[in-house]
Amino acid sequence: MIKKVNNYITKHGLLLIVVYAIVIRLAVFLFYNTINIRSDSQNYIDLAAYLTQFNLEGYPGNRTPGYPLLIALANNSLVITVIYQTILGFITTLLLFDFSKRVSKSVSIAFWVTFITSSFIHFVFYEFVILTETLSVFLVVLSFWTIEKHQLLTRDSNKKYYLLLSVILTLLYLTKPLFIYFSLGFAIFYFVKHFRHSLQQTFSKSIIVLLIPFFAYYGWNSLNKKNIGYFTNTYYFGINLAQTATSFFDKAPQEDALIRDIFVRNRDSIAEVLPDKYAMSVWFAHEELIEKTGLSPQDLAGELGRISKNLFKEHPDLYAKQVLNSFYLFFGNQDSIKWTYSFKNKSFRYILVRLWHKFEKHLLVLFNILFIMFSIKQLILFFKSKGKLLDMNLFIVCIVLSGALGQALVAFGSNSRFAFPFLPLIVYFVVFNIIDLKSKYLNLKK
Repeated sequence: MIKKVNNYITKHGLLLIVVYAIVIRLAVFLFYNTINIRSDSQNYIDLAAYLTQFNLEGYPGNRTPGYPLLIALANNSLVITVIYQTILGFITTLLLFDFSKRVSKSVSIAFWVTFITSSFIHFVFYEFVILTETLSVFLVVLSFWTIEKHQLLTRDSNKKYYLLLSVILTLLYLTKPLFIYFSLGFAIFYFVKHFRHSLQQTFSKSIIVLLIPFFAYYGWNSLNKKNIGYFTNTYYFGINLAQTATSFFDKAPQEDALIRDIFVRNRDSIAEVLPDKYAMSVWFAHEELIEKTGLSPQDLAGELGRISKNLFKEHPDLYAKQVLNSFYLFFGNQDSIKWTYSFKNKSFRYILVRLWHKFEKHLLVLFNILFIMFSIKQLILFFKSKGKLLDMNLFIVCIVLSGALGQALVAFGSNSRFAFPFLPLIVYFVVFNIIDLKSKYLNLKK
């Protein structure tokens, strides 16, 4: 029976995935059919309005323009934006299938990777939320597909494809600023892999991948410098740093007593009443901080960032503890599903809510744990090869772990949400390794 199923999957894997991807999206559309507006959504909608007018003068600098551009292309219609996101989600599914097939050389692995990823409820439900996640995961998968399709980890690929990758990674950075590290990560990985063979060619291809993202970084940050006085991706960066310093913000010096005391008082109140909102303490204090300090939101964020960076320097042990906690939350706390409970069909809601809370969020954590375990195995193989095993699997490990560490260094909050764009890569890596272990076990048994 199992053999017949596997043979059928091998012959019709792509068709099965296409049908499955369409069916689950139709089901969500019919039984949910809600455009989900979150607390961050309005910022993206506002920036989209600026982009539609082709005028960014006076923009307050709270978001990057990647996702608002999608809203602007929908003529600021949230309905059309969701339609675009549904299409992007479907394309992501196809790209993931093809990527997995190319790397693993197995239709069966490609099927299971794509089926499992698509079966996680939040993978589809994010398509109905006005947030960056669907566009981010599309661009991440597109990046890896481009790398594998055009063999960009090898020496012989045409430079035009490195330019294409640079454009994709630029869009990814403009969608989620954290991903500025991706182009740098690829450039370093490629350089280390090939510099011994042809230093000039290796260097030039690495620079091509870096070029456009860092021009975009400089251009956008310079625009913010002009508009708000700070060279930054978003002025929320200072607030993010303050969130990271939440647990030891009371150690700020006396010269910062006004900001410190308001922050800490709100933090302690939240800890008692809404402990799950502890990471958001600075936002609960935000209105009072604006009122009592007389600072603009941008200048307040600048002050919060300055105080936080000083705290990191003065208390590296406490900072390291918080980084480790955020790293854990990236992999180990799955609160990232974003939906409203306004389902059209109560039975559909009942099934999905219990499926998520009783099964899927635990399965997600299990996949993350297995990813870390197999990552350790991959790194051991790399060192055993004396640095020669620089393949796609190692690149996946480097990108995901770097992303996890990067977000942990600067943000404390919805850390499991930050993990979402990496979900397809995590599922692929785990499934590939499980099947590889199974094959090795069966061979040994024979």
